[in-house]
Amino acid sequence: MSGKLLLVDDDRFVLNPLVRLFAMDGYHCTTAVTGGEALQLLDSESFDLMLLDIGLPDMDGLSVCRRARAKHNLPIVLLTARDASSDKIIGLEVGADDYITKPFEPGEILARVRAHLRRTREYDTAGRVRGTNKITVGDLVIDLDLHDAVIGGRAAGLTSREFETLLLLARNQGRALEHDWIFEQVWGYDADLGTKALVVCVRRIRCKIECDPEKPVRLVTVRGYGYRLADGT
Repeated sequence: MSGKLLLVDDDRFVLNPLVRLFAMDGYHCTTAVTGGEALQLLDSESFDLMLLDIGLPDMDGLSVCRRARAKHNLPIVLLTARDASSDKIIGLEVGADDYITKPFEPGEILARVRAHLRRTREYDTAGRVRGTNKITVGDLVIDLDLHDAVIGGRAAGLTSREFETLLLLARNQGRALEHDWIFEQVWGYDADLGTKALVVCVRRIRCKIECDPEKPVRLVTVRGYGYRLADGT
């Protein structure tokens, strides 16, 4: 698998081995050692994924993630030495798609990156391959070509993880899906956050597709079980 990655870390002892690791797997890597440099690169070039360290010298990586997410829709994987669940939840809240804690195994980080890129490419081409590039649920349109949802003629601006979650629910419209099953299907691997990550993801989706995220009528909670996607009526 090939792809263009932006690796952001001020520690060359971490950054240089990552460049070699990904290059051996066929990826082209661009590096940045500050948040400002990373944001400039995102504005000037196109990348398939950003691997972003939280501890940067000029600004917090979470701020970089938030600013990047406001303008760009590539998968963002946070890399940090912090191991607290609260830090990970904050990372997901500001728009990260994934979170890897240092120290990490090379095989793990390769697998995570491959999974994100594979899913993005699958969803980008699924509509053209299957001839079903849009799924309509009430006034909500899940557009596989855009890799986004459209409501009232306006793109919702979903992240890759949010899109995958909403698409899974749309393909099972009206059916209640269990928390753990959704997490397994979308994340595709074991993670210590478990369904906490899904709760954050659902909250972010609701902020983008619901008129009142506190009283959702489209992405509905099935208490004690999971979620279902309704037509909003």
